[in-house]
Amino acid sequence: MNDLIIEPKDKSPGIDLSNGILLFHGRSIINDPKVFYDPVISWVKKYLGSPAEITVVTIKLEYIDSPSSIILFQIFKMLEKIKKTDMILMINWYYAYGDIEMLELGEIMQGRLEVEFDFYEFGPNDTQ
Repeated sequence: MNDLIIEPKDKSPGIDLSNGILLFHGRSIINDPKVFYDPVISWVKKYLGSPAEITVVTIKLEYIDSPSSIILFQIFKMLEKIKKTDMILMINWYYAYGDIEMLELGEIMQGRLEVEFDFYEFGPNDTQ
């Protein structure tokens, strides 16, 4: 399966998807998130046909608008199917130091899924 790499811009996230590793970083403030995330959803659908034994999803978004968070939740719902197999799904949710709203968004999403998230706070000097 081919990797999918989308370079970050001011208002759109960087996305790196490879076998077993899904990374979202930057900001997601997109006019039409459905169009932007469509290649990601297509990639995830193909990936679910033959997932790695361990899938690690890392979310390190400084900000995500409401329409983008809905799409991200849909992606999580798709990936949740991995938990119904013998495979492992890990979701690492990073939020900026003191950004309680991003932490709460992750907690809300976790509460609506059958997947445990690991939460990590990062500071301004932490690298990607």
